[in-house]
Amino acid sequence: MPLFDRYVAVDWSANNTPKLGANSIWSSVATTAAADALTQNHSTRRQAEAFLLAQLRASVDAGERVLLGMDFPYGYPAGFAAALRLRGDAWRATWSYLSQRILDDDENKSNRFEIASNINANLGVHAPFWGRPQNAMLPNLTSRKQVRYRGQDVLDGLPEWRGVEQILRACGAAPQPVWKLCYAGSVGSQTLVGIPVVDRLRNHDALRRVSRVWPFEVLVPDLPAGFAAVIHAEIWPSIVPFTHEDGSCTDERQVRAVTAKWRELDQHDHLTKWFAAPDNEAARSEEGWVLGVESSASAQTFSRPGRPMSRSTTEHHTPRTPSSRKPLPALERTPCLCGCGNYPRGKRSRFMPGHDQRINHTTGRRFNEH
Repeated sequence: MPLFDRYVAVDWSANNTPKLGANSIWSSVATTAAADALTQNHSTRRQAEAFLLAQLRASVDAGERVLLGMDFPYGYPAGFAAALRLRGDAWRATWSYLSQRILDDDENKSNRFEIASNINANLGVHAPFWGRPQNAMLPNLTSRKQVRYRGQDVLDGLPEWRGVEQILRACGAAPQPVWKLCYAGSVGSQTLVGIPVVDRLRNHDALRRVSRVWPFEVLVPDLPAGFAAVIHAEIWPSIVPFTHEDGSCTDERQVRAVTAKWRELDQHDHLTKWFAAPDNEAARSEEGWVLGVESSASAQTFSRPGRPMSRSTTEHHTPRTPSSRKPLPALERTPCLCGCGNYPRGKRSRFMPGHDQRINHTTGRRFNEH
C-alpha cells in the first residue's frame, strides 16, 4: 500500500518580475492513478501559491494523502532563531518571523533584501546574509561575502552550512549556503520568499488539521488510506536523474523526474526510507533536511551513474587542472587574434565568439577593425 495518493514537486524562483520558461516556477503533479504527470509553469509566486492551495484543498476534500516538496531550505543553520531571540520551537518561530515581515506582491516584487539587511543589523558583527543587486543601497547587506562563519577558527557567530549541506558537500555535491542571496546558484532569496508560502499552506484553515512538515513535525509518516493528509518536505531535484524526462527546460524535466521517482518508490514500498534520514536534533528542530539524502556521508548516496551533483545547473564548478585537459590540436588551429590565448571554435575562425568586439588598448580600436 503506497504512502501517498498524490505527489507534487515545485521548482521555486525568486524572480523580481513575472517570468515564464527556464528559471521560473515549475510544478509537477503525479498521482497513483494517472500514468503521466501534469506540469505547470507559473509566472509569479502568488499564482504558484494559489495553484498549490487549490491542489491541496481538492485533494484533502477527496480524502487523498499528498506529498508536497519545494526546492529551497526549510530552515537555517542551528542558532539562527536564538540569535534573533525568538521564542518557542526554533523552526516554527523562524517561519512566523519571516511570514510577518516578508512582503511579496502580485508582480514578484518583494522586500527580501531589506529584511535580510535588518536581520544583519540586529546580529551585528556576525551578520550572516550577503549578496544584493548593485543598485540596492542597503548599509547592512554587503554585495560580497565578508562575514566569517563559526568554524574551527571562529568560536562564535552562526555556521555557514546546515548539517544536510555538510553531508552533501562530503559526497561531492555543491550546495549553496542559505545566507547567499544573489548570483549564480544562490538559494537564499528563494528561502526568504518561499518559507512564508509553505507556512501559509501549512496553516491554512482548510489544511491545518491534516498538514505536517517533515522532519520538524513528523519523521516516517503513518498515513492510512482514505484519510486526508499533507506532508510538506524540502527537496533538492538534482539528486534524481532527469535527462530522460520530456520538458521544455531543465526545471520542468527536474520536477517531472522527482514526482515520477516518488511514485515509483512508493509503489514498491521504498519511499519510507527517504523519510527516515535525519538522525540529529538540529535537523529535527531547526535546520530541516533534504528529502532523500542519507544521514551519513556515504559516497554511494550520490555516486550512481547519471546522477547530477549540483543544486543548480547554472553553478560554476572548479575547472580541471591544465595537466588533466586534452592537448589542443596543433594543426589548423590558431590562437584568438584578440590575444587572449584561447582558440576559436571553428578551425578558420579568427576570434572567439564576442572577442572580435573587444578593445585593443594599444590602438584604442576593436580588434576586428583593420
